[in-house]
Amino acid sequence: MVVTREAFLEWLSRGKTFVTETVARRFHPPFPSVPTPKAVLLPQHEALYRFFWARRTWNVHPLPPEGTPILLLAAPCEVKAVTDVLDAVFLGNAPQDPYYATRRKNLILGALGCTFFEATCFCTRVGGHPLSREGADFFALPLSSGMYFEGEGVSGRPLASSEKEELEALVADLEKTAPPPFPEKTPEYLYEAFGRDIWEDIAWGCLNCGACTFLCPTCFCFDLALEGRLRGAMIRTWDSCMFPKFTLHASSHNPRSHPMQRVRQRILHKFSYHPLRKGVFGCVGCGRCVALCPVNWDIREAVERVVSCAL
Repeated sequence: MVVTREAFLEWLSRGKTFVTETVARRFHPPFPSVPTPKAVLLPQHEALYRFFWARRTWNVHPLPPEGTPILLLAAPCEVKAVTDVLDAVFLGNAPQDPYYATRRKNLILGALGCTFFEATCFCTRVGGHPLSREGADFFALPLSSGMYFEGEGVSGRPLASSEKEELEALVADLEKTAPPPFPEKTPEYLYEAFGRDIWEDIAWGCLNCGACTFLCPTCFCFDLALEGRLRGAMIRTWDSCMFPKFTLHASSHNPRSHPMQRVRQRILHKFSYHPLRKGVFGCVGCGRCVALCPVNWDIREAVERVVSCAL
């Protein structure tokens, strides 16, 4: 059905609503933005519990997240990051992460379809689509006459013939410009290439700054640290496989001390290890790491070069 932009925004404003920066850039809704859904479900910095020493014993008080319902409007690739990757990691195995589970249970996740491919977008290369509704609680798409909407809670009218033609033209245009998918056996090709010499050349130029992992909607690594001695809290913060100390052992041994090893791990985790274990890529093709890399290092080119060695 079709609803007016005003009615759609009014419906969104009924609750605690956030939009991702991708949506804010394309749709300009008057709501606070977050970098990715990960920032809502897995905050960059959170206290898990507080503790203090009293009367010869430790007192520990868990700090569960608020159970407030949150509505989040995101791009289809960002929805896929939640349903295909984050949910699988934090909810797919026992024990589940109780903090993530609480936030996920109270999250209403909507998808705002993309009407074009940016130069850095490659969702179709990893099994996604700019108009995908999969995993979303509702779907919306801007049209010239209003908002195309699939879901509950908003009243609208059926599509007019001109709007159907507009949708068909949009789908056809997206099909023409969609980047082709990576080869079907990409995970196997990358796995077999672990020991090849090409990795030194692939990693050249990467600063290992970690910006890509913090911007990524699917990177989920975190660190736990106690703050305080007799009184304090257990703090969870984002971590990155790009950082030299990420794999540093207490013995001072580091199995990934070289920058090349860390670049290889990031690529293989997303495009080989995760799909071989879970059946889907650990990358959703949002293109943030490509668009915002300070040295223009392109993960798409890296994957293509390694795969080409196996073909």
